[in-house]
Amino acid sequence: MGIPHLRKHLEPYAQRGAIQPSSLVIDGPALAYHILNLCRIKTIKNSPFEQPTYELLSRITLEWLDRVRSCGLTISRIFFDGYLPTSKTHERTKRLMKTSKELQGFHRKHVNGLAQGRPGWNSNRKVGLFPEAQPSQNGVSPPPPAFFVPSIIDTLRQSEHYASQTTVVPGEADVFCAQYVREHGGTVLTSDSDLLVHNLGPNGSVVFFSDIECNPAGTEITGLQFKSADICERLSLQPEDGLSCLAFELVMDPHITLEQAVSKAKSKHSVVAYPGAHKEFTEQYLSPETASQIPVEASVTLDPRISEIVLRCRDEKPAMYLPFLLDSPTRTSAWESSKDIRQLAYAILQTVTGSPIPTVAEFRRLDQPSAGTPVKVPPISEVEMDAAVLEDVLSSIIKAVKKPKAVWMTLSVYQDIVMTTSQGKVQPLSLKVLQQAVEEKLDTSSWESVHFLAQCQATYYSLRMLQQIMQHAASQGKGLSPALKELQDCLTRLPSLPNFPTIFNFPEMLRLIIDNEGLSCLTKICADQDDMVPQLEAIMQPKKQPKSNKRKNSQEPEARPRSNNPFALLDAEC
Repeated sequence: MGIPHLRKHLEPYAQRGAIQPSSLVIDGPALAYHILNLCRIKTIKNSPFEQPTYELLSRITLEWLDRVRSCGLTISRIFFDGYLPTSKTHERTKRLMKTSKELQGFHRKHVNGLAQGRPGWNSNRKVGLFPEAQPSQNGVSPPPPAFFVPSIIDTLRQSEHYASQTTVVPGEADVFCAQYVREHGGTVLTSDSDLLVHNLGPNGSVVFFSDIECNPAGTEITGLQFKSADICERLSLQPEDGLSCLAFELVMDPHITLEQAVSKAKSKHSVVAYPGAHKEFTEQYLSPETASQIPVEASVTLDPRISEIVLRCRDEKPAMYLPFLLDSPTRTSAWESSKDIRQLAYAILQTVTGSPIPTVAEFRRLDQPSAGTPVKVPPISEVEMDAAVLEDVLSSIIKAVKKPKAVWMTLSVYQDIVMTTSQGKVQPLSLKVLQQAVEEKLDTSSWESVHFLAQCQATYYSLRMLQQIMQHAASQGKGLSPALKELQDCLTRLPSLPNFPTIFNFPEMLRLIIDNEGLSCLTKICADQDDMVPQLEAIMQPKKQPKSNKRKNSQEPEARPRSNNPFALLDAEC
């Protein structure tokens, strides 16, 4: 959230130069957003077709960190949030409402379809690691790629140089960054001015990503360095709590001058005058809530959002903040069609807690203040049956389709069909989009296509949630039931985040269903849904071709004509 004007007030007391000490502790979420912004420079901001791919984000992350290391700096730790305190609920809700409102504005501005990008823009393009100008984020833009933070974490965990330094912590990353440099010394790289409030010890400092520069030779990293002990000495403040007292004065009165704030901080004016507010401030910034109820085995790798629901599962009202998807605000949330998969994941957590979890509040799109969408959690007695049902569907698809990659897209269509039937509707969006694809009329910039893409992404990520939560449950020593073990075996085939459906590969992913017996498989597993089978069979009917004398006189197939069909060049890859 940041302390009003704190960074601006302290800038004259910071020192620009080579970063010392050379041990860096990196605020992981700030790193991820910094890389995202670097990759967005020179893009068409209102086009999701120019959003950076997960592959690009991963590559630039490693290139950026490698450059920093090549300049003689040591990366000691990279911390990512794995749990946010309940005191942040209001702020998170406020941000989610803002993002939802921005999506609505983006939809209104592009109601007839999304702005196209430049062909090949994301293909192996170069990105400046230390640009002179920081990227601007003005204008109406789509949300960032939904899973870019866990994708970057996966990249770091698989890296030879950064795996051992990368940790998803049971709290806020900035708290762990501050604690590390207080105990070991070092420099925190962040974008969050809250780090200036913490006691960083005699050898701790803060540098902001926006202030980092690299010399033309690429041999030295410099930045504006906020050394808390030096600043306290120059302002005649106590080194232990001087900056926190200064920050509290600015919170209580953001309009006072630095001189006035320093004077009040020395006498602890507001600390004495407002003990209740100071207690809340201390809890929020200096000793925030962390999770320690459930140990998470080091061998179990959880995404930040999944880590949080695992650590919150004993709460009276556990909440799940789902990644924000680019979907149509005029339709039901894209997360709805895969809700039953997440319900099973939440139910499995009851095997860890040993007690019922009646509901989980899911936070998706949010138009107004809300406690989230309540999702009923099945009782633990139904876990075995629900797991067996999902495993049966998955196994049927795995056996029927020709290529492994077609499994998950076929399941995404099945999830949409089930949701449509349960809502009493006639035509699933998925079948409408597939019909367009078969007829070579698919428009990937249409909101219909974009929304079904988001549903597929939600299905894939819900399966990833289920997979990680089963791994966590198994690590707690109680083991998995036979049905859960079989389901876990199916999920070992789940693609990595870079291989999830995206706006770039969606035509190819749809083609996987069409060309690999996915539709035929769906007619069998949807045989009890009378309205759906005729629709699936209609999509499977070959498109009638006009008669051609030339074709009658030749046994050779006609060469495929060039067209705007997005599948035209993908058959060989599929």
